[in-house]
Amino acid sequence: MLPTDNCLSKDHKHAQKVLNGLGLGYEKIHACKNNCTLFYKDHETLDTCPICNESRFKMTSQNRTTKIPQKVMRYLPLKPRLQRLYMLTHTATDMRWHKEKRVDDDMMRHPADEEAWKEFDRTFSKFAADPEI
Repeated sequence: MLPTDNCLSKDHKHAQKVLNGLGLGYEKIHACKNNCTLFYKDHETLDTCPICNESRFKMTSQNRTTKIPQKVMRYLPLKPRLQRLYMLTHTATDMRWHKEKRVDDDMMRHPADEEAWKEFDRTFSKFAADPEI
């Protein structure tokens, strides 16, 4: 299906290894099958949902020792992705455009032109002063 000189990973494990090496992995967090709660932080050790009492794990045969979660959420941490964007000069410039090169002419050209963004900047002026935060 793909040309022989393609750059795609041969399999899922190899692709995952490359992404993890770049700091772009993800965290698996178990969730209630009814979407009531995440088994994270305070609820990490629970085997049943504190809201609906549904089991965290699927029922398996008696001789099986592994616990398979009912539902898994994959969390993609934002911080390492933003750090990667600021590492390269050309993308870092693009990431600061809203602060450094934006034209303020009452035309909606960027989300920073919206009143909600301006209100956020007024409320959190220290945060808004640094475009790299």
